[in-house]
Amino acid sequence: MKCNFCEWRCELSEKPGICGRYIEQDGRIVEREPFDWIDFYPYTIESMPFYHALSGEYVVQTGTVSCNARCSYCINSHLAIEENEKRLLKHKDAEQLVKMVKQTGSAGVVFALNEVTCFLPSAIAVADLLHEEGLYAGCLTNGFQTEETANLLAEKMDFINVSLKSLSNEFYKKDLGLPGVDPVLRNIKIFNEKTHLEIVTPLVHEVVDNEIYDIADFICSVNPEIVWHLFRLMPNHERSDERDMTHEEMLKIYETVIKKLPFTYLGNFAGSLWVDTYCPDCGELIVKRICTGAWLGGTVYSLLEKGCCPKCGRKIPGVYMDA
Repeated sequence: MKCNFCEWRCELSEKPGICGRYIEQDGRIVEREPFDWIDFYPYTIESMPFYHALSGEYVVQTGTVSCNARCSYCINSHLAIEENEKRLLKHKDAEQLVKMVKQTGSAGVVFALNEVTCFLPSAIAVADLLHEEGLYAGCLTNGFQTEETANLLAEKMDFINVSLKSLSNEFYKKDLGLPGVDPVLRNIKIFNEKTHLEIVTPLVHEVVDNEIYDIADFICSVNPEIVWHLFRLMPNHERSDERDMTHEEMLKIYETVIKKLPFTYLGNFAGSLWVDTYCPDCGELIVKRICTGAWLGGTVYSLLEKGCCPKCGRKIPGVYMDA
C-alpha cells in the first residue's frame, strides 16, 4: 500500500518508508507513534518565524522526529536526520495538548522542529480541536507533500511557512535528498490561494550566487505580498566548515529584493535592523520587532489597526486576532 502524504509515495507493505513514521495497518496508513512529541513549550510566534501572524503572541511549538528530506545544512539534524534510539518522546493526545496551550495563555500551536508531513494525522487532530476552542494552528514545512496533503494543510492551518531552498532540481537532489523542487512550487501556489503563507529561504552560497533573484521573481509572480524571510544560515551539519556569508553580501540581497517584495525580512542577526514592517504605500513604521539571534525575539510594538496601516489605511497581509 502506498502512502499518499508526501511526494515520495512510499510503499509501506513490508517496512516504513523514507520518514519511517508510518505503517500499513488493516488497509490504512497509520502513525507509528501518534501524539508522541519531542517537545512542547511556548515561544514567541516571531521565532518560528511568522511575522504577519498573531504578532506579539506566544504559541506552543511542538513536533516529533524524522523527515522526508536530508538537508546537508539541517539545523535540527539531531531530530530530523540522525537516528537516536535513546530519544525521549512525550505523549500528549489532542485534548491534553490543547489544555496545555490554554493553561499557558498561548494563542495556539505551531508544528515545527521537523517536517509536519511526518506526523500529519496527529497535527490535523490537534488543529481541529484548537479551532473548536477558538485557538490557532500553524506549521513549518519543506513543501514536499502531495497535492492532496497540501490542500488538507491549507484547510486546517491558519498560517504556513514553507522553506523554499532553491529553484534547482539539482540542488534539491544534491543537498536535500529530494527528487526535485516542482511539488514545492506547486504547493506554494496552493497555500497562497487558501491560507496565510510565509516563505523562508536559507542563504547558502550556491543559491545566493546563482538564483536568489530568480527566487524573488518566482515569489513575486505568485503574490508580491507574500512574506519572505531570508535566513542567514550559520555553517551547520555537513556544511560545518563552510564560510559564513558576510554582512555586505546579505544586505545587498535584502536591499534589492525588498523593492519588489515589500515584506522581505533578513533574520538570524542579534538586533537585526531588517525585521521591522513598513507600509509599502506611505513608508510608516508599523511593526517594530527585536531579534536576539536566530529568529528568537518578538514584537516590541504594533501600530496596525485591524490589519491596516494607521496612517494611510493600507491593508497589510496577515492573521490578526483583533481583525
